[in-house]
Amino acid sequence: MADFEAIFANVGQGDCTLIRLPDGEYMLVDVYRCPDHGIDIFKLLDDVLPDNGDGRKRLKYLVVTHAHDDHITGIGELYDRYAVEGLWLPQHEDRKQTAKHFGEYQRVEEEHPDDKIYRPQGSRSPLDVDLGEGVSVRCFSPPGYIEIEETLSDEDAKKLVHENCLVIRLSYEGVSVMLTGDSDVACWKRVVDYYRGRPDNETGAEVLDSTVLHASHHGSRTFIKENGDSEAWLDALEIIEPEAVIVSVGEDNRHDHPHEDMREAYRDQSGADNVHETREAGTVVLAVEPDGTGNLSLDGEDGHYATSYGWSDDGDEGDPDDRGSDDGGGKAAAVPAPPRPSAKPRPDRGRRYG
Repeated sequence: MADFEAIFANVGQGDCTLIRLPDGEYMLVDVYRCPDHGIDIFKLLDDVLPDNGDGRKRLKYLVVTHAHDDHITGIGELYDRYAVEGLWLPQHEDRKQTAKHFGEYQRVEEEHPDDKIYRPQGSRSPLDVDLGEGVSVRCFSPPGYIEIEETLSDEDAKKLVHENCLVIRLSYEGVSVMLTGDSDVACWKRVVDYYRGRPDNETGAEVLDSTVLHASHHGSRTFIKENGDSEAWLDALEIIEPEAVIVSVGEDNRHDHPHEDMREAYRDQSGADNVHETREAGTVVLAVEPDGTGNLSLDGEDGHYATSYGWSDDGDEGDPDDRGSDDGGGKAAAVPAPPRPSAKPRPDRGRRYG
């Protein structure tokens, strides 16, 4: 097993990336668990997470890029099943609910200790968190607290969340992974403008350069276009300059993700052989050795993840209409969980601004 791994789990119409850190701990970036869609992420976590000493497995960090269903479906079950230490959340107002599973997201936030909740925001410096020897992490978005007014339409509210989505880049021994959530072109124009053209003694756009790019929004063209007829804005993609691109997407996506013009842009940038869609490649794993040697493996080549962590034949079928909507999510199958310590009554803490 390599010292550092980024496991881009094939979970169907959502995002779920498991990071193995050099100290043997794990970070999960987003969660999507829907029966018969890709693998059962709980089976994978049960297999690899370290014991917590209380009958449960320990997840060092749970990171949510934004609270839309294809990034939080199953978050309540996950939180009840595993001992989550650190919770990283985006800084956005919660008055406008734009997700079916938003209530579970709020419950997790309310039950988690305040001092273990972290709300990263864009900075020129790496984040001051311990992810193990040799690992650094930068945050590029959001710029700070975002208010989502009730008067906004659902579509405008979702767009505002995407514009201020959490974006982080993990680096280990010269190999880096950019995790973009559903960040859109407005987000990236802000990020690129912030870093580009800085004086020589300040952090410039070179910190955006990444070995592997986890494609934004399941391969949506919103990463480079305002709409389908807009001219493509490729500055961010060219500055990130990824050697490989991973697109987390399932079959028959209702939004036609990945969009063909976006696939073409990724292939032009990184080469057709270096763009991998989970619906075809299965779970994709980036393994990095201490000497900085990185290797990508595709589950479609041997089927280990699909075979070891696939859904049981008698599993719940989930939501038959769940084909990649931002406002829908499948029903997670019941999986017996170890008992979780009862949460203590908590006072009303009001809103946190990070």
